[in-house]
Amino acid sequence: MKYLTLALLLLLVSSANSQLKERDNLLGVSLGLWPSNNAPVLGVNFENQVSQAGIGTIGLGGIFKYYTYGVTYGNGDSRRYNFSSFGLQANYNFNQVGDGKFVPLFGLVLGYNSVNSSYTDVRGNAVFISDVSYTSGAWLWAQAGFRYFFSNSVAGGLKVGFGNNNFNTLELGLDFKL
Repeated sequence: MKYLTLALLLLLVSSANSQLKERDNLLGVSLGLWPSNNAPVLGVNFENQVSQAGIGTIGLGGIFKYYTYGVTYGNGDSRRYNFSSFGLQANYNFNQVGDGKFVPLFGLVLGYNSVNSSYTDVRGNAVFISDVSYTSGAWLWAQAGFRYFFSNSVAGGLKVGFGNNNFNTLELGLDFKL
């Protein structure tokens, strides 16, 4: 049984038409959800397939994400948080699976998260109150997911990200091959 499974896997990989090849570029947009605070996450990413590596490609690129949410306290005061995150990503794309349209991936992102917050009292006055709930700084994020190529140049995707700063997301995206 083990040899039959191996033979089927080799046949599957050898008959694949990969969608991603060395030197391909992807530019994409994403809409995600940060479940901790039910905040939508808007993203833009770029990835260049720098090298063919076995049954996949290694992609390097950059990302930018923006998300915001607010908290209203029992006394009527409120605080608004704004996050701008940018970083460098490295992904391994399994581009020789099946007919090549389905491309699983996993990778790492190293970046910087800039956090701004504003506090408003019940009368609408801006008040300075020190807050250490979220701080700006470096972050590391692991991501996994897949892309599905609807055509040679357009793919839809799903990614799950896990990182420090209590930032775990689920994102839907659209990538365009340039």
